[in-house]
Amino acid sequence: MMLLVVWGSTYFLVNKERVAIERQAELSVGEITDTYEARVVRALREIDTALKLVRFTANNTGHANVLNALNEQRLLPPALLFTISLVDAQGMVVESTDSELLGLRLRPPLQATQEGDYLAVGEAQTEQEKQLTFTRPLLPGQAPTQEIGSGWVVIAIDANYFVSSYEARSLGQQGMLALVGEDGIVRVRRTGESINSGELMELAAWQSSTLDAVSVPFLTHWQGVERYTLVRKLYDFPLSIVVGLSAQEQLAEAQLLVQKYWQRAAWTSALLLMILVILGRLSWQLQRERQRVMDERVLHAQQVEHLAFHDTLTDLPNRAFLSHLVSQEVVLCGRHGESFALLFLDLDRFKLINDSLGHAVGDYLLQEAAKRLTGAVRESDVVARLGGDEFIILLRKVSRTEQIVPIANELLSSMRQPFILAGQECHISVSIGVSLFPADGLDEQSLMKNADVAMYQAKQAGKNNVHFCSIALS
Repeated sequence: MMLLVVWGSTYFLVNKERVAIERQAELSVGEITDTYEARVVRALREIDTALKLVRFTANNTGHANVLNALNEQRLLPPALLFTISLVDAQGMVVESTDSELLGLRLRPPLQATQEGDYLAVGEAQTEQEKQLTFTRPLLPGQAPTQEIGSGWVVIAIDANYFVSSYEARSLGQQGMLALVGEDGIVRVRRTGESINSGELMELAAWQSSTLDAVSVPFLTHWQGVERYTLVRKLYDFPLSIVVGLSAQEQLAEAQLLVQKYWQRAAWTSALLLMILVILGRLSWQLQRERQRVMDERVLHAQQVEHLAFHDTLTDLPNRAFLSHLVSQEVVLCGRHGESFALLFLDLDRFKLINDSLGHAVGDYLLQEAAKRLTGAVRESDVVARLGGDEFIILLRKVSRTEQIVPIANELLSSMRQPFILAGQECHISVSIGVSLFPADGLDEQSLMKNADVAMYQAKQAGKNNVHFCSIALS
């Protein structure tokens, strides 16, 4: 969840930053376009005014030296920037502010076949510097001499003049300033330090449908560069200006910031993952410790329960556990009409050995006797120690003496085998008293009492003997 918040917030910030940069780029394109449009329109109006002035003067002076007359009155634009020429109907330069052009033949503008007034913008037809030419026709009857006839007034200007306002600070190295004719031919274009012309630019797909509307900047892919571009048709002139800002350059700063955002998100994610790993490990260790404590508690409870229901010396069930088992057996056998037997055992000569060889030897004898007794009965039977040298055996699912006698004989036989005690071979025996449920009692107390009585009768009969309570009572 935390990682989702980190990456979601980063994605939001990145998009917000990108949108802000794109919006700023669009605003910058608009501001540059406004400035560029004002500069170009001012220059074009100055050029067009000069064209109309020369044409008007030629129509009214009636002499051939129109340009000299205007120049003497300082009514022409500076010759350093502008070259003004009068061309006759055959395209011959008959007057010019540049004497080297006199006598040259120029191609007529494409609009020469049109009737009426027009302003044509084309490229200069000389091998000199790249220039733009602006032409207006001398309407019929306006030629000052027969030599000129229905010719044109032409002003040529260095094309660089129209893109000299290009500043890398605002436009970058991949930006664009361009002046494009209605035919889609680029009159002049500057990108960085490169100035070109004559290229075809598909303005029809770019320009706004309303000529006097302010176009909205949009992305264009032209000559391998993606730019935020704005196209604006110049009112009263057969030209459009195109301003573009490189998307890559505009987003470069944003890309650095975006990269920082992603790096921070990555570092934060790594830190969070590290913290989660540490917390996970601590949680695992804590869970493991809790599980260990729980296991110890369960083991301790089992040990306590085992100690509560087992004899500490022989690890056999004690009187309490046996009492519980016998009570359960009484209920089950009474419910299903089955029988079971209790065998009360007492070791013969144990007191003599315990007193003569010591309590340690006596304890060892009890442990070995418990093992032999357990090995002599079935897995379903239970051997318990009451205390001292007395044992009780619960024989399950027996109903006749014929089923008990083989087990009792096995018990007698196992105990008759010699015991090695303190390096000596010792012989003991066991006296067994047997009571049957339900013949000899319907509860634990009665069965235990009758088995105890039968055991004492077995001892009185000579020890190493088995005595059945039901037989005795009968």
